[in-house]
Amino acid sequence: MITPTVADVIACPSCKLDLYREEHALRCVRCNKEYPIIGGIPILFPASSQLTVNPENLRTKTKSDAIRTINDMSSLDNGLVKQPRSYYLAYFLLVVFLVFKFYWGAMLLLLGFFVDWIAFRRKRSITLDRFVRNPLRLRTIADHYAVDELYRREGMTQPTMSDWVQLSREATGGSWRGGESDIPDDERYLDILRVYRERALPPEVVVDVGANDGRACYEFGIGKGRTFIGIDVSRLLLEEFKKKNPDQTAIQADGGCLPLKDDGVDFLFCAETLEHFTNPDEAVHEFLRVLKPGGWMMIQSPNAHRIRNLNLFHIITLFISLFTDHILQKKTVHENTWHNATTYHWDFSLQDYQRMIRSQGARILELRSSGFLFPKFLISGRRDLFRRKERFFGSIPFVRYFGSDLVLVVEKEALQPVVDPLARRIPRATHGLAKKPC
Repeated sequence: MITPTVADVIACPSCKLDLYREEHALRCVRCNKEYPIIGGIPILFPASSQLTVNPENLRTKTKSDAIRTINDMSSLDNGLVKQPRSYYLAYFLLVVFLVFKFYWGAMLLLLGFFVDWIAFRRKRSITLDRFVRNPLRLRTIADHYAVDELYRREGMTQPTMSDWVQLSREATGGSWRGGESDIPDDERYLDILRVYRERALPPEVVVDVGANDGRACYEFGIGKGRTFIGIDVSRLLLEEFKKKNPDQTAIQADGGCLPLKDDGVDFLFCAETLEHFTNPDEAVHEFLRVLKPGGWMMIQSPNAHRIRNLNLFHIITLFISLFTDHILQKKTVHENTWHNATTYHWDFSLQDYQRMIRSQGARILELRSSGFLFPKFLISGRRDLFRRKERFFGSIPFVRYFGSDLVLVVEKEALQPVVDPLARRIPRATHGLAKKPC
């Protein structure tokens, strides 16, 4: 639905100027480019992109293969805690030996931790290299179109985040049902809702980049009663969005080249999506460009500093990474759960976010982590215990940055009046956000 308010905000993705409505399309007033509207969803990509994958090589996965991928990714992110039980027995015997022969026990215990740490880093490095070498990597919009067509050919819909949570339950034999895997998924949206409500004035224009099926709006009420714009690269997901949010606006577009005017959005959030962009730096630049002065942006993404296991050397590595992130093994791409291609899946560090925001005419309101998921067995699915755990770990210096996700909240700085007394107006400022060709 393109309301008058939406019409005032959207723009040609190429030149960022006004669009006017035709019968089944939008057309730019300057470059005269036509953008089709299919099923009530405007398709606003700046230009046709090249296919970098062979669509004939794309395959959807069976449920068992998808579950295997989830378990492989879990193993990639966890070291000591995923090892066979013989490891636990060996460490227990070393601790017993430590009681009677302190020196040798301590040496053997440290040696065991060191060997486990080296083995985990080597395994992670090999797996990450395998992902990078996969020729089926989705790099362009055309590649993502090919995935949509793959699902259409097989009579499937594009899986949503809710589908992933359900499959994750099955990957553990249903032991996560009602458990902690459900909780952080809900708490993620509740965290966005908290920040959304903290603004002094209710946002009039709300944008969800990577909207998926629009769960943030229809289930958690973010943007309800306001102008809510959901942006996603997949039309299949946006068709689900329209079914569940019939009164809101869905736009098929590249989140790294937003079809929105400068300074037109009050609140923009990007939940678990920035990591999938080919160039996250340019995407953040775009997010800030479209924000109004005083507007807020919130990003949730994977944390490169997350506690992956309780190996002593891993913990030491994390403390060092708070000062230099070069020691981290950051993920760049990973294998998709649902098909055989790899997608970008960046791990971000504190230093990455600080660099992205630096000199962008914005200030960081919050930079923290969330989702302290280790160890799961202490929580047993109780939301109150989950929140207590989050508050406890979030209050400990240094450890507060070791959750599974990084959370960034940024405010775009307000316009400052010009100093020149001869100037009688405030020029349109870009806050250091000069327009770049997408």
